[in-house]
Amino acid sequence: MQFYRFARVSRVAAGVLALTGLALAEQARAESPPQFDPPFHFVRHDDDFAFLAGKASPDLWERFKYIPLGTSMAGPAYLTLGGEVRERWEGYGNINYGLGKVAPGSGYMLQRLEVTADLHATDWLRGFVKFGDDRIFSHRGANSTTDTDRAELFERFVDFSPPSPFGDKPNVRYGRQEVSLGFQRLVALREGPNVHRDFDGWRITERIGDASIDFLQLQPVNNSPYAWDDATNRNQRLSGVYATTPALGPVKADLYYLAYDNHNIKLRGMSGSETADTMGARLFGKAGGFDWNLEGAWQTGQFVTGAKTYDVKAHLLAALAGYTFADLPGKPRIGFSANDASGDNSANKSTIGTFNPMYPRLPYFAETAVLVPANVRDIRPILRVEPTKGVDVYIGYDMLWRASTRDGLYGSGFSALPNTSKATGARIGSEFSIDTRWQVNQFLQLGAIFAQFQAGPALTSAGGKNMSYGVLFARLKF
Repeated sequence: MQFYRFARVSRVAAGVLALTGLALAEQARAESPPQFDPPFHFVRHDDDFAFLAGKASPDLWERFKYIPLGTSMAGPAYLTLGGEVRERWEGYGNINYGLGKVAPGSGYMLQRLEVTADLHATDWLRGFVKFGDDRIFSHRGANSTTDTDRAELFERFVDFSPPSPFGDKPNVRYGRQEVSLGFQRLVALREGPNVHRDFDGWRITERIGDASIDFLQLQPVNNSPYAWDDATNRNQRLSGVYATTPALGPVKADLYYLAYDNHNIKLRGMSGSETADTMGARLFGKAGGFDWNLEGAWQTGQFVTGAKTYDVKAHLLAALAGYTFADLPGKPRIGFSANDASGDNSANKSTIGTFNPMYPRLPYFAETAVLVPANVRDIRPILRVEPTKGVDVYIGYDMLWRASTRDGLYGSGFSALPNTSKATGARIGSEFSIDTRWQVNQFLQLGAIFAQFQAGPALTSAGGKNMSYGVLFARLKF
């Protein structure tokens, strides 16, 4: 089976390479210089402080970002130290819409502490580790595996980037690592919750100019609340190819094929094994005040339970677009987002129609961070303003419906929300949210979020209630 999946990935990889080959060749002449403003990346192992080499009078913090260890014919050796402290208070009224065994109200503090060490032994050999301690104080009011993970080595990988005469930058990465692909609709870091998502395995990246292609062979990590005990989830596997390339003018494109196996999953209330092949494309960019991010994915495969086999046929359509009035006070941006993630129509008893988003970002739709893109359609107008430099305010109103009234709703970990498969009505509800973030400086960000969800018939007929949500947080990166 694994050889078959590998062969299938290889065939699709060849096709993606053919589609991107011309753009790769055009970009080979001049590679874009690295950008260092801001110096901290979303995924911290992407930080690059090599530009500090030889700086005459580095600041105190810069001395920890570039610690020279010597040099050789293979290039300079240096060490980068860093980390993050995040304190986040959250409060819910009727968490998970009050469905299941949950508290009617809860308030708690989440704490994330991380320290990283990035050793560049040569120009082509690198080792990275991230030690963390994530904890919750008080009680969430509902079970979650993303709140606590004490004293854990979350990332530990080695990069091997052999010299190449072709002007490209191949890199082979092996070990435990964070993975973020594209707009994180299908493979995400999981930044909202306290504990990030990690994978064990291989990632091979080839870069030529502004184009890149990734080959993946990964398994997710099961987070445990205790120290030094996170283990590979042997029931799941993700492999595939993901390419990003300039397309036409300001338009860039992602093309991907992802093969997903889960040997412990529930669909239609039945436990079984699912193999899902997802092919998709994303077009994104900005020009003249406009920005766009459009994605479509088609999913096929099989779900096997006992002696029965069901075909999987599902889809995801997603759009995010807007216009920024850069010359107006506050630089307002008016935009919208929309999603159509297919659901199951059990009238067709031989086909499963529920789209499996695999490892999506959280929150996905809006701030209450309950639903994942499976059997959900939504549209959300958004207003962003910058009342003063460094402060961004996002105001949104999300309206959600079930794509199929024969299917239920799904939360984090692709877990079905209780009784929603038996609910009547298509309208899930609507959510008003306001999200304010102040980037005090390159190190410190402060924020506040408030959201109010008004439950519709797809929830109330299952026993669901209105939900409120509030957040205060501070994040310090160093």
